[in-house]
Amino acid sequence: MGRSGESSIVTKCARVMDIVSHARKPLAFSDIVDQTGFVKSSAHRILAVLQGEELIDYDKATRTYRAGSRLHDWARSAWRRIDLQQTASEAMSLLSEETGMNTALSVLDRETVLYLRTVDVVQFRYASHAGDHAPLHSTAAGKVFLAFMSDRRREETLARLKFEKLTENTRMSVAALSEEVQLARQQGFAKALGEEQLQVTGISAPIWNAEDKVTACLSLWSLTDHVSRDEVVAMSGRLIETTNQISQQLGWSAK
Repeated sequence: MGRSGESSIVTKCARVMDIVSHARKPLAFSDIVDQTGFVKSSAHRILAVLQGEELIDYDKATRTYRAGSRLHDWARSAWRRIDLQQTASEAMSLLSEETGMNTALSVLDRETVLYLRTVDVVQFRYASHAGDHAPLHSTAAGKVFLAFMSDRRREETLARLKFEKLTENTRMSVAALSEEVQLARQQGFAKALGEEQLQVTGISAPIWNAEDKVTACLSLWSLTDHVSRDEVVAMSGRLIETTNQISQQLGWSAK
C-alpha cells in the first residue's frame, strides 16, 4: 500500500511539473487545478512539496507559480553534459587510436564517479560504460575530483567515503588516499594501479570549464597484459594535452 501511495504522489508531482514547465506564463492556483483535475486540497499538498524542493516558485505579489531554480539547474546541467560529450568525443577517439588504450569521460556524482562516455579498443569484461558509477577512492578520476575540490568539500567528502577493499592495492584510509590526492594536485593527473581491478592501470586528468573549475575528467587506461604500468603512466603528458584542448573548447583559458 505504501509503494502505491508514493507512486501516486510522484505521478501527481510529475503532472504538475509538466504543466508548469510548459506554460508560457506563470499559472494561478486555479489554472493548475483546472489543468490537472486534482481536488484543491491535493493540489495544495503537491505544490507545497514541489516548493519545498525548489522545483516550483510561488510569487506572492501575483499569486502565481512558475518553474523553480532547482529545475533550471537540472536543465543547465543536462545541457552542459551534452555539450561536454560532443566536445570530447573526437579527442577521445583520437587519443584511443593513437595510444591503443581505452578512454573514459566522467563527472562527479555525489561521492562517486559517473561515466558519460567510453571508447574501448581493449576489450575487458568488467570495463565501465556510460551510465556506470565507480568509487572515488580506487579510481584515477576519483582522485582527480578530490584533488581539485575546495579543502572544506574534500574534507567532508573523505569523511563520508566507504573504503571498500576491491583489490590488494586499494587505498583503505583517508591518510593513504590523501597522499595520492595531494600528489595528483601537484602533478595535474592521478593514477590508479590495480586498485579497482587488479589487472587495470589507469590515469586521469581534469577538464576545466570557463569558470576555471573542474567539470569532468578524462581517463586513459589499459590492461597490464597489453601495456605495462610504466607505459600507461608515461602517457600522462599526452593525456593532459588532450584535456587542455577540450577545456579550451569549453571556454577555459590556461594561466
